[in-house]
Amino acid sequence: MKDVNSKHKVTGFLRIQNLIICLMLVCPIVNFGQPSNRFKNQIDALFMDWELENHPGGVVGVMQSDEVIYLNSFGNASLEYNVPTTEATLFNIGSISKQFTAMGIVLLQERGLLSIDDPVQKYFPEFQIFNKSVTIKHVLQHTSGLRDFHDLMALAGWRGDDYRTNADVLRLVRKQTDLNFEPGEQFMYSNTGYVVLAEIIEKVTREDFKIWMKNNVFEPLQMHNTYVEDNYQRIVPNRATSYYHSHDRVFEMAQGYWAYTGAGNMYSTVEDLLKWSNNFYNPKEGWGSSFGTLQTMGQLNNGTSIDYGYGIYVDEKFEKKRIQHAGVVGGYRTFLSIYPEEELSIVVLTNFSNAPFGEKADDIAGILFSKTRKKNNPFSNSNVGEKKKNQPSPLLGLTDYTGTFYSPEIDTHYTFYIADNSLKCSHVRHGEFIMEAIGKDMFKSTWPLGTIKMSRNQKGEIVGLYISTGRVKNLWFKKINSSSIN
Repeated sequence: MKDVNSKHKVTGFLRIQNLIICLMLVCPIVNFGQPSNRFKNQIDALFMDWELENHPGGVVGVMQSDEVIYLNSFGNASLEYNVPTTEATLFNIGSISKQFTAMGIVLLQERGLLSIDDPVQKYFPEFQIFNKSVTIKHVLQHTSGLRDFHDLMALAGWRGDDYRTNADVLRLVRKQTDLNFEPGEQFMYSNTGYVVLAEIIEKVTREDFKIWMKNNVFEPLQMHNTYVEDNYQRIVPNRATSYYHSHDRVFEMAQGYWAYTGAGNMYSTVEDLLKWSNNFYNPKEGWGSSFGTLQTMGQLNNGTSIDYGYGIYVDEKFEKKRIQHAGVVGGYRTFLSIYPEEELSIVVLTNFSNAPFGEKADDIAGILFSKTRKKNNPFSNSNVGEKKKNQPSPLLGLTDYTGTFYSPEIDTHYTFYIADNSLKCSHVRHGEFIMEAIGKDMFKSTWPLGTIKMSRNQKGEIVGLYISTGRVKNLWFKKINSSSIN
């Protein structure tokens, strides 16, 4: 009897052992543990140029499962006051904010307070453009066709340091009469959409967005140092100053953020972002479905899949599934990458504009996976080595293109005229632009103008023009008499 029991014990052990082996084969997990000195030294070496005197810096964190395996800070949070960057330094995370806004929408759907299939006009019936059945899901996945407010504001004469709020964005949206494309036809990133989502959260909850996010997302996930900022004049301890880089290691203080919310302007620390990212592979109890929903990949009307979910990209890096998003605002450059199958998270937070933030995150992953990141080849352009093709000759009859053109959608005008034997245009806040002919009735110019396509009537007369630039396509300007300008 004793021998039989022993046999059963051995057999049971072998079955368990085989089960464990099978599970490991089906669900392999790379365990890096505490990084060796080699790994640590390799990662440190990536950021040594951030340690130069009078240089901005950043914070870098790596987590596997629930264990932080690398954490270090570099450079300065403030050059003016010689304040070093620390692990507690707060950074504006830019568009990484979008996944938190998306989580707010997901939670409201789970609570039965809205549906992602709701048309946006249900919440904004006054918006003309939403007569085209733009849904919350379209907005979440950047397939709505909404023109990006940054580009619209630039065309309207707003400058980079002009203060802008959600109210400003919504006022601009109310004037739009068209989209970039039919909803669901294309993927085009739109900051406008995530401002709209923040406003939907406020309408549904009847609470201030920043307060609701704190009480329903940040605090439940123990992200005590993450918050929504809508007042750039506030003095906040431990907050990094952001900088633009000009040349010869000259850094100038940047406009750190504006006051719009939903699309950006959340602040966080490396610790809080690691806590957040851990939920994609080890979710807090009750949050598994929510983080799973964020990874719902988009699909265009023609069935083509896109690599964007709800506020996050889901792609592959080093032949491994990756969840990622970057953040860019002012001089802040941030990157969050998650390898869920390896239970690995990488956070890079910086405060200067020329920081290679995404590349650094990929290099860290490459070190841990013993892979080498493919460098972008500056000479990969197929046009290199080719003879320059003949450009369209300057168009005759430039006087056809002169006049003043007005857009009611952004309430601004541009005046076209001939000077120095070339077609130019001017704007009251942007100054003068030179037009380069690129085809019949088509020109290009510098930011924010982009491409200009003149429009003629049946008589061959110029009656208006379309401007396409960045994430704005075919914005209409009607030719008007100068005397009609207010």
